[in-house]
Amino acid sequence: MTTFNYNKDITQNLLQFCYTCEDAHLCTTEEKCRACWTEQGLMTEESALDETQTFLQLMNV
Repeated sequence: MTTFNYNKDITQNLLQFCYTCEDAHLCTTEEKCRACWTEQGLMTEESALDETQTFLQLMNV
């Protein structure tokens, strides 16, 4: 169930931030998307860290 929430967050960000972006075709990986969101000020480093921490918890690391 938690994995679904992680994927839902990524999908929500893609729809919210990338749908109208003219350069969306340049973001071919999740990492590139996150870097773009951070660069554009759409996603703070803190939220990126929270997302990574959540992912690691899902992977039981």
